[in-house]
Amino acid sequence: MPKSGNVRSLNHGGMPTVHDVGEAAGVTAAVVSRVLNGDETLRVRPETRARVIAAAKALDYTPNTSARALRLASSSAICLVVTDIANPIHAATLQGAQASAARSERVVLLADGEEFIANGDRLRTMVDSRRVDGFVIHLSGAKGDRSLHRLLAPRLPTVVMNSRVGGLAGSVSLDDAAGAQLATEHLLELGHERIAMVTGVAGSDRSQRREQGVIKALADRGLSLPTEWLVEGGFAASLGHTAGARLLCGRRRPVVVANVMAAIGVLAAARDLGIVVPTELSVVALLDTWFCEHTAPPLTVVDLPIREMGEAAVDLLVRMIGGKPRESIVLRDPPPRLIVRRSTAPPA
Repeated sequence: MPKSGNVRSLNHGGMPTVHDVGEAAGVTAAVVSRVLNGDETLRVRPETRARVIAAAKALDYTPNTSARALRLASSSAICLVVTDIANPIHAATLQGAQASAARSERVVLLADGEEFIANGDRLRTMVDSRRVDGFVIHLSGAKGDRSLHRLLAPRLPTVVMNSRVGGLAGSVSLDDAAGAQLATEHLLELGHERIAMVTGVAGSDRSQRREQGVIKALADRGLSLPTEWLVEGGFAASLGHTAGARLLCGRRRPVVVANVMAAIGVLAAARDLGIVVPTELSVVALLDTWFCEHTAPPLTVVDLPIREMGEAAVDLLVRMIGGKPRESIVLRDPPPRLIVRRSTAPPA
C-alpha cells in the first residue's frame, strides 16, 4: 500500500531513485519506470498511474537517461560527417538534419570526415562504444571516402548524402543531372554554344551525374562537350581557380558550368586574366548559398534542395535505426530552380 500523507524525506540522502518513487507510490520500481516512460502497454489503474506521477513530482525525481540509453543500446545522438566543415553548403544540410532529428528526440553531432579518415582508431572507438546511433555522411566523392563507408556501414546504420556507394549504406541524392541540364539550357537560351564544365571530384558519381546533365542539354541542341573543355575543379574555390585558369588562358572564351564553391574560384581566375564577366564569359553554378548574391558579379545558380536532403537523410537513418531496410532516394521535389543574377548574359 502507498504511504499515507506527504511523501517522506529520503533516508539515504542524495538524489531520489526510481526505487524511492516506487516506495512512495506503493508500486515496484519497474512500474514506475514504465509509467514515467509512457509505456502504453502497461495495465495499471488510472489512480495508480496518477500516484506514481505525483510521487515523482514530489520527490523531484528525474529519470536517469544515461542508464536508459545503455539499456536500449541507444545514445539518442547521430553523427553528420562532412568534408570541409567550413563549407557553407553544410550549414543548410545541418539545418535539415537537425529538424528531422528533433522529431525523434535526437541530437546531431557534426564531425570532419578528413579527420575521421586520418584517425581511423578514434572513429572505431566511437562506433564500438555506441556513442552515436548512426551516421549520415556527406563527403566529396573521392575514392578515399569508401574506406569510411566500409568501416561504418557494417557496424551502425549509415546513410550517404548525394553519393551512391552501394553496399550496406542507404543514400539520399539530389537530382544533379536535372540541375546541370537546367544550368546548361539557361546558357543555351542566352545564345551560348561553346560551353565548358568545371566538374567536382573526377570519377565520383555526383560529378558524373552533373556531367551527364550538361551533355544531354548540349546533345538536345546538336552540340557536344569537347574533352579539353571538361576540367576537374573539385569543391573548393582554390581548385576552381586552377580549373578556371586552365580553361580561360587560351584564346577561347568558353562558358563554365561549375559547383558553387569552384565557381568562386572561376570568377577569381577570370578577374586575374582580365576577362570581364558576363561580357566575355558567363558563369552559372550548381547550388545556392548566402554569398552568391555578394560575389562580383552576383552569381547565377541552379538551386537544389540541400536542406531537404539533410532532412530526408536523417529521416531515412531513423527508419534504419528502427529496423527498416535501407533505401536509395533521389529528391526530385522541389525540382531544381534557376536563379538568374548578373554572372550570365548573351554573348557579346
